[in-house]
This record gives sequence, structure tokens and C-alpha cells, in this order.
Amino acid sequence: MAQVLHSPRVESHPFHQSSFSPGASTIPRSLSLQVPSLLYHHTLSTPSPNTPKDTSDMIDIRSSDTSLLDTLDTQSLSSLLQPRGKKSLPSLLLWDEKGQCLYDSILATPYYYPYRVENALLLKQISHIASTIASSTTDILVELGAGNLSKTALLLGALDRCLDSSGQRSGKMVYYALDVDRSLLESSLNPLRKRTALKNIELRSLLGTYEDGARWLSQPDLAPYRKTMVWLGNSIANLEKGEASALLTKFAGQNGVQNLAGFLLGVDGCLDQEKVERAYNAPGGENKRWVLHALEAAGEQLRLSSSDSGSDDMFDEKNWRFEGRWDSERQRYENYLVPLRRMEAVVHNKEGETEKVVLEEGEKVFVLGSGKWTERDVQEICEKGPGLELRRSWHSEGDDYGVYWLQPGKKRLDSGIEMEDDEE
Repeated sequence: MAQVLHSPRVESHPFHQSSFSPGASTIPRSLSLQVPSLLYHHTLSTPSPNTPKDTSDMIDIRSSDTSLLDTLDTQSLSSLLQPRGKKSLPSLLLWDEKGQCLYDSILATPYYYPYRVENALLLKQISHIASTIASSTTDILVELGAGNLSKTALLLGALDRCLDSSGQRSGKMVYYALDVDRSLLESSLNPLRKRTALKNIELRSLLGTYEDGARWLSQPDLAPYRKTMVWLGNSIANLEKGEASALLTKFAGQNGVQNLAGFLLGVDGCLDQEKVERAYNAPGGENKRWVLHALEAAGEQLRLSSSDSGSDDMFDEKNWRFEGRWDSERQRYENYLVPLRRMEAVVHNKEGETEKVVLEEGEKVFVLGSGKWTERDVQEICEKGPGLELRRSWHSEGDDYGVYWLQPGKKRLDSGIEMEDDEE
């Protein structure tokens, strides 16, 4: 059932009538080589001569100095050196190729309802969702944490049909799959291209984290382009509410991505404890195996001292147990790894110095959590920092799962786009 809120009147941006050419000399040649999104727009129908001919090439947007991907070893060490009760492992450790395969096995269980419920909701409402995005005059569509692109074909196919029927575009929309896993992006994008045979949408990929994506999209040369973010799978709720608001602010805040058309979020709002616990700790052990993979991944990241007899035991899953729990007050399921005995290991940091990691028996090490947020929660998270306003929502039967369309509110007046509520 679709819920329609007051829609903003978006005045046509001057850029859409301009003769601005993304291949023009106003863009530095070095940037035009890096940003294929500039190749397809209303005013340009042929690729720039500076563009690589291999359109399957992804753009590596990681920053060697600040990207979370490039500092996983430092993050892992730092999080394990925290005092008792505050130790953790970065959840990014779970998203390498093996981790993605283990996660896919969770999706296949009959207990993991979020995947099935969101799929059913998208199938039912996809034409309305696609027409909403199409009407926002989006030029660049970025899917955050795209993974194996399992739901992407459905969305892009419907969106392509909307663009085809409108007949108002002379150029193509560009879709970017943003993910941290290079091999997964390489193996998923070309099959998607073959399955969909899109007429009005070009497919690209971005290698990096959410923060990398926000930074890349904030380049001044991309300011003229209308941008929509897609974030499905309840991925936003892996963060705490404050963290989610802060990350959305990187995209939608006053100093974030300019010319933001909208944000499409998929969020699980189920508060049934028994149902949630079965989903996140399935009887077959799929969730347990996935979370335990963080140990193997951490061991690959950290340089353990070969002279330390206890180092080999630190990341051996036989010395750990998985523990999951539902926190009703915080509306959140959390996953921990717990040492079965006291362990010590000597780790070399990037400066070549050694650090001793000590884990006590029974000490909980946090890995990741999943929040369950109602529509009111989503509104509060998106309005406080990012200044996003809920314009439309679609819900599953029982209203537990929601797909939300949010747009910049009155506080966000950038790039000549004025957002106003419709009059009653």
C-alpha cells in the first residue's frame, strides 16, 4: 500500500535547458578521464574522446589516506585494543568475496524475512517507485552497498521503461553500483548489463565505501547533475541511529552532494522479537558462520608476530563462540564474538612497532548490528541532520517493511533547486 505525502514542486533547473557539454573544456582533462558519469546527459549523446572505450571499467574512488578500505588493518587493531566492554571488529571485514558468499547463504534460509519481504514489496510497487525516481529528473543513480545486484535488475528495468515512455530525455541516465568488493562488482555488472539490455541507462561501478562515495559525488564538476541515492536491504540500520543520520548528512547535508534529487531507502521495522531472532540466528548456523568469518578476515589484515606462540590461536574460530541478542529498548539485534579462553597476541602496526592484544575469557567483541526502525524513526533520523523530508512511502503487508522516498527539505536550498510543499 503506497502512502503519498505532500510532494515538492521542483522548478526546472537552468542546467536542464543549457547547452553545457560534459566534454567541454570547462572540465579538466584529468577529471574527464576519471568520471564517466560526465559522458551521458541531456545535452550529450556520444562519448567524450577522452573516455576509456571499455565501459565496463570501474572507478576506484578509494583514498589511500582516508578510505576505510585502506585502513582495515589499522581499524582492526585499534578496535581490539579498546578496554573491556568496548572491543569490536569492523563490519567491513565481512564483505570480502567469501563473506558475500556466506551472506548469500543467509538470504537463502526461510527464516531471513527481510530479503523476501523487501523483494515482494518491490515487485508489487516497482512501477510506482520507478516513476517517482524518473520524475525527479535524475541524471546519476548511485546504489550504495550494491552487493551482487540481485534487486537492481528489477528497479533498472522498470526505470528504463519509464524513461522510454516519457520520451523527454535526449541523453542517458548513468547508474553506479557502489561497493567495497572489487571482484563482486566485476562479476556482477556485466551479467546485469546482459540481462537488462537497457536503452536509457548506462551501467558503471564505483569501488569504495559510503564515505568515499559521498566525497566523490561532491566534486564541483558533478554539481550540475541531478543525483539519486538508492540504499536497500535495511543496510542503513546496520548503523546506530546517530551514525546513520551523520552518514546521510555527508550525502544530503548543506556541505554534501549538490543537486540531490532524492534518497530511496529500504528499512525493516519489524519489532517481533521471536521473528527477528530466528532471522539473525537461523537454526542452520548460517548467521554464525558469516559472523565468525570476521576472525579469518581480521587475521589476514593483521601482521601477527611469528615468535608469539599464542598468535595462531587468536583468530582460530574454534576458540570463539557466536552470540546474538535482541535489545528491545534500542530496537536492535546485535552480533558478538566471545573468546572461550584468555588469549594474547603480538601484532605489528604500520610503523613497525608491536602491540599486545589481550582478550579475556567471556569478553564480548561486537561485530555488527541491525536496527528495526518504524516510519517515525526514519523521519527523525533523516530530518535532524541531513534535512531530508519523507515525500512518499510504500509498505509491506502489516506495515513492517518500508521503502521510503526522501528529498531535500526547505533547509537545503542548493544548485538553484527550491523545495516547497504543495498547497492543500
